[in-house]
Amino acid sequence: MKVKFALLLPLFLLLFGCSNDNDGITPEKETLKSITYEVLLFEYTPDTGNNTSRLRYEIKFTNPNNVAVKGNYKITYDADGLILTPIRKVPNDDPYEKIGANSYYTASYDVESALNPTLGTIKSIKFVSAEFVLADL
Repeated sequence: MKVKFALLLPLFLLLFGCSNDNDGITPEKETLKSITYEVLLFEYTPDTGNNTSRLRYEIKFTNPNNVAVKGNYKITYDADGLILTPIRKVPNDDPYEKIGANSYYTASYDVESALNPTLGTIKSIKFVSAEFVLADL
């Protein structure tokens, strides 16, 4: 009797045990809405009077999603007819900017560069576009 019970108990548990309905099925990721941007400030000064030029901007990126996101932004501008999207140096510890759920992040840039007449001077820089590129994690 004990032998039958010992053999039937595992068989019973195997047949009538709980099953996981999600076996082998991965839940679909929620489709995220696009991160939007707003130009708060974009200003180029070709000659500051201190033998430098200055570019500064503030771009507000808004996350309309119910989840936080992370990634990097890129700014494209027109420098005297040359379209540029400079590569931004990022810190080694965490290379991503984070935007909380239903929140925003403001990217700021303010750099003065020495004028070099032998290389030529840029007369104007105009904003073209901005994009927040989500990290694939």
